[in-house]
Amino acid sequence: MRSMLCLLFAFGLVILATSFATVAGETIQRTVRGTVTATNTAVEPKTVVVKVILPNKKELIVGADVPTDTNIMRGKRTARLADLTVGEAVEITYLKSPDGLIVQSIHVQ
Repeated sequence: MRSMLCLLFAFGLVILATSFATVAGETIQRTVRGTVTATNTAVEPKTVVVKVILPNKKELIVGADVPTDTNIMRGKRTARLADLTVGEAVEITYLKSPDGLIVQSIHVQ
């Protein structure tokens, strides 16, 4: 009986650990609107930093990698990360993954 309880306990721990690993390894897509505060095109991966004002008036700073295949648009025209300037309003869509934040698209407002 005792060995059966130990086995059930161990099995429960394995299931619990697997559940936590799945949640921690999850990739989430987010879209935010904010103001460009910085870009860095001199290093790989290139990066962008955007300041977002949340509904509760708190600031959220999003710094994310910008891969070469990121879709960057200014209106209906294609743009480059180097074309963005500090202070411009943008909408970015990024993936939040265990590897960090990775931009999928940037749309200059």
